Amino acid sequence: MRQPFHKGELELQKKYKAYHPPKLVERLLKDHILNELIPFIEQQTTVIISTTDEENHIWTSMIIGNKGFIKVQNPKQLDIFLNKTQRNEKDIFLTNIPTNTNVGLLFIDTASRTRYRMNASAEIINDTIIFSITEAYPNCPKYIQQRVLSISEENTSVKSEQTTGTILNDFQRNWITNADTFFLGSVNKHGNMDASHRGGPKGFIQLLENDILKIPDYIGNNLFNTLGNFLQCPKSGLLFIDYENGNALQLSGSTTLVLDQENTEDLETTMGTGRYWLFNPEKWIQTKTYYTADWEFISFSPFNP
Repeated sequence: MRQPFHKGELELQKKYKAYHPPKLVERLLKDHILNELIPFIEQQTTVIISTTDEENHIWTSMIIGNKGFIKVQNPKQLDIFLNKTQRNEKDIFLTNIPTNTNVGLLFIDTASRTRYRMNASAEIINDTIIFSITEAYPNCPKYIQQRVLSISEENTSVKSEQTTGTILNDFQRNWITNADTFFLGSVNKHGNMDASHRGGPKGFIQLLENDILKIPDYIGNNLFNTLGNFLQCPKSGLLFIDYENGNALQLSGSTTLVLDQENTEDLETTMGTGRYWLFNPEKWIQTKTYYTADWEFISFSPFNP
């Protein structure tokens, strides 16, 4: 069996004595989509995608469409039909893919708290994004707030208003510190992209001086995919969704790991891990009317601290 983890992941797994039986790893981590998960993927109405721009900044985006906008052509390839989505012509992933074809994908169903991650290369041909899968694996349901998405049957271009900047304003700071969910992209030194999810109770993100975000690393699957990437390439792209108004805040910046925090407050905040990571926002994109859809909040994750 090939070594499925890179050196950053292995370093943290060793540090925290996270042993993963080879047979279990081989069963979970694949270089293709498992046949039994194809129906789940094709029924999704949202996809999280992480991409890299010309200056190597990471950005994370959300694609929304009616069921059927995703088609698994075979276990190594899936297509997204942009003409079946709420197409936002201004979304940065559309200009990033021709620049850097490596992408991370997260298929997440917040209603059932199910998610599936992929690493892939992508190309855009006419109105189709073609993804060639390099790695695919399921993720645990922890820290996903339950929300149900309702969208119009009509797929049209979204008329968005976009602003950009480098320094957060008070509105954005309030948005971040009241969030219960965000999505993120990361990359390892080989250029393999990843897309992931983070959730917690409202206020789980602390805002420090100079607008540094301090984010607890809760107990997870101990694969350390994201933190392992940060160890090799300390940068990330964050996506915050305004579920009530359909707006989005995308941040791109650098990361720092803060490990082995052992005082009582830190252990309680991190649910015993003593781990955080810091995010220094360097660029932001704020989009009014990122999509037109309705999210109904059902419940917080039972795993939240």
